[in-house]
Amino acid sequence: MSKKTPPWFKYPSYHWKKQQAVVIGGGIAGCQMAWHLCEKGWQVTLIERHKALAIEASGNKAGVISPKMTALPSIGEDFYRHAFEYTLSLIKKLEDRGENIEWQASGVLQLTHNDREEKRWHALQNRNLTTDFIQLLDEQKTSEVAGICLPYKSSYFPKGAWVNPSSLTNSLANHPNCTVSFQTDALELVQNESIWQLLNHKNQLVAKSEVVIIANGKDLMSFQQSNFLPGLAVAGQTSIATASATTKKLKTVIGHEGYLTPSINGQHVFGATFERNIDDPTLNAHADKLNFTNLHSYLPNIANAFLHRKSGHTAVRMTTPDRFPYVGALPNKAFYNKTYHDLHQGKQYKQYPKAEYQTGLFVLGGLGSRGLTTSGYCANILTNLINNMLEKNQKSHLENCHPARFIINKLKRKQPPKQ
Repeated sequence: MSKKTPPWFKYPSYHWKKQQAVVIGGGIAGCQMAWHLCEKGWQVTLIERHKALAIEASGNKAGVISPKMTALPSIGEDFYRHAFEYTLSLIKKLEDRGENIEWQASGVLQLTHNDREEKRWHALQNRNLTTDFIQLLDEQKTSEVAGICLPYKSSYFPKGAWVNPSSLTNSLANHPNCTVSFQTDALELVQNESIWQLLNHKNQLVAKSEVVIIANGKDLMSFQQSNFLPGLAVAGQTSIATASATTKKLKTVIGHEGYLTPSINGQHVFGATFERNIDDPTLNAHADKLNFTNLHSYLPNIANAFLHRKSGHTAVRMTTPDRFPYVGALPNKAFYNKTYHDLHQGKQYKQYPKAEYQTGLFVLGGLGSRGLTTSGYCANILTNLINNMLEKNQKSHLENCHPARFIINKLKRKQPPKQ
């Protein structure tokens, strides 16, 4: 029997006047959202403040598409597995349409480089997972798959991949129903009757629509309508190394505390750093040193074989306290606080009315470092929500990604007044 959805996580049925939307943000989240809406027949304006797509958090030369496993089955693992499979099928669909995406299904090896990974490796062995999805390899098999000698067991995802994010975002935005507005700021949202107006820094109107999706990465909470969302900004820098005859033998992506790609046009991408409380990072030698030290601590033979190293890309990634992204409609915070204020008393669902939202305003963000894996699936879920076409298996994932979940958690934890 499926779990009943609480009223505070339920959504209404939508009835739009036009299939027309504005998406704020030209990174992987915004481009996925635009493409998925366009596929449903919507006309989409994609707002991007830079001269090109995928400049900020999506700007790495190569990122990884890989699931995230837990020792025992969990909603988190299920979410990442669905996202992983969905993203791979989406890339192939785009290629079938003639899009040129720089990527390779090289496979991904997650090394058992610490006690936590070792315990997870043993637990996964007992779960009878299919070998086309995951293989639990000993040291010898790990080395054979990698093409180089590695002193670790591993969890091997044969369909795992690396991808150039820019090539993917450009392919997604190359849809006949999508119009990209470059070098356009959208800094304020004002609703006039049922229409959202997007204003720039000069208070000028840059776009308007009944439906708006905020997908602007680290600036997710910059609007008055979304500033209540808790999030953590984490700066990350990747580094690039020139491949040698030794490192060119590496055939797969390797995951440890960071990641290392195989040689891509003669270069490896590795990293990334994880630095909090940095709002506007710049490329720096210290971050490159951290990346190299981290790689060297687990894979010294590879690190020592690099011919030359340099800085790659740096940007801020926005993540959430529970590591699930934000996917859904933005709630009416005042309604939530007033209507569900006594949740800490443990009343039943049927005693509460359904949630209210900021009509026509949605969010897709907080993807952290796994946006390449999860953004497409999240955009698919949100597009289905907007079109009243949610699939049964998506409902639990949508609930776990609900933008109001931290409001509800806070109300449930509220201490009752002393008698």
